[in-house]
Amino acid sequence: MRGIFPRLLLSFSLTFLLAGLLSGLVVFSFSRLSVESFRNDFRKALHANLARSVVLMGQAAQMMRQLRGDRAFADYVADIESSMRTRLYLVLDNTVLPATSDPQILGLAARTGAATAPILEEDEGQLIVAQRLATPEGLTFTVIGLHQLGPPPGMTGPPPFPGKFGPGPPPFPPPEQEGLLALFGRTLGLRFLVFLPVAGLICLLLARSFSAPLDRLRRTSRQIAAGDLSARVGTSLGKPGNEIGDLGRDFDLMAERMEGLVNGQKRLLLDISHELRSPLARLNLTLELTKKRCADDDGNLARIGRESVRLNELIGQLLTLARSETAAIDADAPAVDLVALLQEIGADVDFETRGQGKGVRLLDCEAVTVTGSRELLRQAIENIVRNGAYYTRSGSPVEVRLSSRRDESGARMAVIRVRDYGPGVPEDKLPHLTEPFFRVAEARDRTSGGVGLGLAIAQQVVHQHGGLLRFANTLEREGLEVEIELPARDAAAAHGAHPADRPADGAGPRTSFS
Repeated sequence: MRGIFPRLLLSFSLTFLLAGLLSGLVVFSFSRLSVESFRNDFRKALHANLARSVVLMGQAAQMMRQLRGDRAFADYVADIESSMRTRLYLVLDNTVLPATSDPQILGLAARTGAATAPILEEDEGQLIVAQRLATPEGLTFTVIGLHQLGPPPGMTGPPPFPGKFGPGPPPFPPPEQEGLLALFGRTLGLRFLVFLPVAGLICLLLARSFSAPLDRLRRTSRQIAAGDLSARVGTSLGKPGNEIGDLGRDFDLMAERMEGLVNGQKRLLLDISHELRSPLARLNLTLELTKKRCADDDGNLARIGRESVRLNELIGQLLTLARSETAAIDADAPAVDLVALLQEIGADVDFETRGQGKGVRLLDCEAVTVTGSRELLRQAIENIVRNGAYYTRSGSPVEVRLSSRRDESGARMAVIRVRDYGPGVPEDKLPHLTEPFFRVAEARDRTSGGVGLGLAIAQQVVHQHGGLLRFANTLEREGLEVEIELPARDAAAAHGAHPADRPADGAGPRTSFS
């Protein structure tokens, strides 16, 4: 996951997911606290109301005893116990009515006799109420009530919410932690079902808003790197004040200035080369007139002539380099048969170097055609072959091979390998071979090679055709191998080859010119 888009998408998604989970947990916690608080408040209020009811029933029992006697009092207490699930007792002059030997009741009677504060307790599902009262006549008595907690009389069936509040069912059982978790778990799936698509769409749009301008900037930079200096990002990355938009505008400013500098350099090179041609032509004309009038006894005129020819060649190469940089190769360019082109170049270079015991040998040439300029490709390949023929030792011809292969994307590529048997090149200087005017030897005389523009021209031409140029010393440390990789035409094998040049096994012609 190296791209910025998946990183942004993942970061936004995790942020939304964690924020949703944390907010859900916070809401769940506060909800639980709210429910617990409501439950406690409701419980306290319910117990207080029940305590008041028990006290009122105790007062009614005392009045019943005074007015109707002990028999009516006993019936009333029994009716209260059966209908209201409340055991009711009165304590008069340290006597408990109705009589009982229950130690709990006796203990409560003793406690209320020693203290005047009312008692309100809950013990194992029972609400215990004890309060000391006084009649208008000044008679004091104590009301003791044990109320069995649970649903109201007449209500049957399980409570609406399961709970554990003692041996009996709670009066109003609120959901406990297990119930809340179950409820939260049941709604969690629905929440995620709604949350994830919305959050995913928002994250996708946010990530795309960040990565799309960067993709546009990258495409533009690749266009400039490919030679299209007129490529610009434009104003689509954002308004002023937007960091990415400001970056795009700065990038366009940099590209505009770079285009101006490069175009100015090319125009200067072309202008200087053209301007040098005129005085050079006049110099050659004057030199020829001087040769006719004066004898060249010391050879100075001949030296001037040779230097004039070299200067003319240098100007020609400079013009070629400048023109190759501005050449445009499109898909409508004609097909170039590389086999025929290599045979032509090999024959010319072999003819020129045969007298030195060198020459050129074509090996394993597969039938491949490419799209481009035949003249530019000829100059590029010929410069490389001539460079190899210059450095190869006597008796060892330059070897040229042509084959094809598939690159990582599956496209068919034509591969030209030119191998000489010279001294090779130091490894640290291999990346500089295509720099203009670069030569491996430190000396700047003609014995160390040409002026240093041949490989620069070859590099520019190969680049214009969408190819690559590579240099490597051979494994035997005997010579340099140059590899030219060019995009091949799809129908090259069917239409671009010469049938007469194809051997029966398809390996390609093997030609030696020496």
